[in-house]
Amino acid sequence: GRTPFYAYDSRAIADRVSQLRAALPRAISIHYAIKANPMPEVVKLLAEQVDGLDVASAGELELALASAAAADNISFAGPGKTDAELRRAIEAGITLNVESRGELRRAASVGAAIGIEPRVAIRVNPDFALKSSGMQMGGGPKAFGVDAEAVPDLLRGPEMTDVHFRGLHIYGGSQNLQAEHLIAAYRATFELAYRLAEDAPSAIETLNIGGGFGIPYFPGELPLDIRRVGDALADQLPRCRERLGPV
Repeated sequence: GRTPFYAYDSRAIADRVSQLRAALPRAISIHYAIKANPMPEVVKLLAEQVDGLDVASAGELELALASAAAADNISFAGPGKTDAELRRAIEAGITLNVESRGELRRAASVGAAIGIEPRVAIRVNPDFALKSSGMQMGGGPKAFGVDAEAVPDLLRGPEMTDVHFRGLHIYGGSQNLQAEHLIAAYRATFELAYRLAEDAPSAIETLNIGGGFGIPYFPGELPLDIRRVGDALADQLPRCRERLGPV
């Protein structure tokens, strides 16, 4: 009897995940970013529908760990992680998407203190932008990730000897309804990953290419042609396997 009241249709949520799976190549894993909707029951439902969860805070991390998602398939991104958040993530065995050399050093220090090797991926601020995106997360100074030109030096640095390197997180922007712009951004993402992998301390286990899939919020906007995007990703996969192996 109180407002606001939100009702969620579990069948509609499952159908949307199924539509996404049908449009994307089978080799592409689908993760749910809990920030989109952290309602515990929604998170639990989606954890059973998708391949993993992405978190951006201590509260979201606890929601993820309380779900059916395996720790191997949970990643923690976002600048400004506290030492307590780093410790909780390392203890749980999830992947930290580190956003700076300083955060990498702190993660290594926390891991050494508790006797657990942190699992990390380097979040890259790409040297290109996702055109017509609602929020651009690349193509210049940004709060997220290590600038692409600084990543090779970081990958070769001494900090990497104290962590388990898993891969790269390269994400150009969000809320995009233009398939051609997403396809161009993904093509650039793969090429950047190939260049950075040459300096990696070990094989790339995981390559997080982000989302960017928009939904039509306003009158006149048309839905994203997700099948066109999926077909373009399928075209990229053979070369990705050739250059990076089975990520």
